Amino acid sequence: MTPNTYVCRCLCVLLFISIKVASSAQITLRTATSNVVKNPQPVTGRVLYDFRYVKDTSRRDYIYTETLELDYTKTSSYFTSYTAKQNDTLMQNQLAAAFKNAPDPDHVDITLTGGAAASRDKFYTESHPQPRVYAIKTLAGTPFIIPAPQVSINWNIIDSTKNIRGFVCQKAIGSSYGRQYTAWFCTDLPYRFGPRRLHGLPGLILEAYDASMEVVYRLNRVEDFNTGLAPIGLPADAEPTTTAAFAQAEEAFKRNPQAFIDANRGKRTTGRSTGLTDGFDPSKIKSINIRKSSTEPPGINANNPIDLTKDPS
Repeated sequence: MTPNTYVCRCLCVLLFISIKVASSAQITLRTATSNVVKNPQPVTGRVLYDFRYVKDTSRRDYIYTETLELDYTKTSSYFTSYTAKQNDTLMQNQLAAAFKNAPDPDHVDITLTGGAAASRDKFYTESHPQPRVYAIKTLAGTPFIIPAPQVSINWNIIDSTKNIRGFVCQKAIGSSYGRQYTAWFCTDLPYRFGPRRLHGLPGLILEAYDASMEVVYRLNRVEDFNTGLAPIGLPADAEPTTTAAFAQAEEAFKRNPQAFIDANRGKRTTGRSTGLTDGFDPSKIKSINIRKSSTEPPGINANNPIDLTKDPS
């Protein structure tokens, strides 16, 4: 997770390109992506979580906060950042205003003022025919899917219950990626999903936290849907890769992002847009100014990853 995600998202709006990242594990970046998913599943409901996270173990006075979202069906779920969605709406409104009010519609100056810090973590989980968890990553606007080798969680269900916002929940303890989690699940919501990689209990996980209380998901609300939310599924145009290959490509991009942008400036996409620029012509953008706002104090070192162990290469 990073507080600079809003800035990265702003830049990705302009990166409609098709290149290859130079690394030993080569990954292809294609043109702008669509919102089309494979085997789309209608959403049954949505859970919003209030997320609290100790990013820096030497600065426990600072707690990172965010609102996270879990959309679920009978057999699958999609976990993402609700805060990031709000940021996208803010950005799209700012783009629309800039194009509408530009003195010269062919040379548009854009100023994007920052939204709240938001993560880029996305996970798609399937419970049938067998449990599978996929991390969904993005590099310069192009999605990649990474199947997780570590899927099953050996839950110990405990004879203890509590009421969470009107839902009677039962306690379970299990380990995931190096952290021991306590999860509270509700069998009245018989869906085997939860935040991030947590899944596999006989009810929706409405609250979870690790043993040190460094990673905490608290229920904000549960929403039922018959219509209104887009179907979920794996991105249809995503490229399968591995954790190691994606990390190498991402490091290559981070080492020299400006060279990456300059080398591809002015290229036009033949693909479909991400949705943020629907109705706008990026070629008419003269300049873009990003004013980042952050509540994170200086000197925070993200030394405490949510996943303390990694997938094998």
